[in-house]
Amino acid sequence: MGGGSFARSQRFVLQLQGGVAGHEENNLKTGLVSGFGLSIPISERFAVTAELDYWATRSRSSFRKLYNGQLIVAPILLTLRYEFRPNAYFAPYAVVGGGYLYSKFRIGSLIPIPEGSVDQTVRSGWAARLGVGARFWISDFWSFFSEIDYLIRTAPAQTIVHDPNSGISKDDIWVNLHVVLLKFGLRISFGR
Repeated sequence: MGGGSFARSQRFVLQLQGGVAGHEENNLKTGLVSGFGLSIPISERFAVTAELDYWATRSRSSFRKLYNGQLIVAPILLTLRYEFRPNAYFAPYAVVGGGYLYSKFRIGSLIPIPEGSVDQTVRSGWAARLGVGARFWISDFWSFFSEIDYLIRTAPAQTIVHDPNSGISKDDIWVNLHVVLLKFGLRISFGR
């Protein structure tokens, strides 16, 4: 396999991944991550990657934060990956980039206001990504990888209370969506 290692690093790669998402915000629980990506080499050490991940996490009520409910997060990321040892069976790498972080919040059980309602929204938007990882070749076309990423986003959110007696009131809040992702998976190489 040693002679073909340069050729392996120059192939298109499809990756399938899973893992866990640990939010920095203390009222958000850990979620399970699933996703996939595509990697296009631009040199022996550099590749451009596009990834889509998805996870859902539960929240618990906290003052001026999200109430009990479920937060769905789906980042679409474009990053640059640099491999420190591209011709080796085991190669550490670093990634840097960003993308659009889709987020949707569904409020769960809440003490209802008679004939009224409470809703919360979290705005989607741009996020930065930093990460390190390593890949290990299993065969000429298959490799295993493990990665730790840090996504950076603080999102504007809003609590909306519909009360038939006092009308609609809105409270703007901020939600810390900074998250550490521990991902692992398989990469499948295509091409010569």
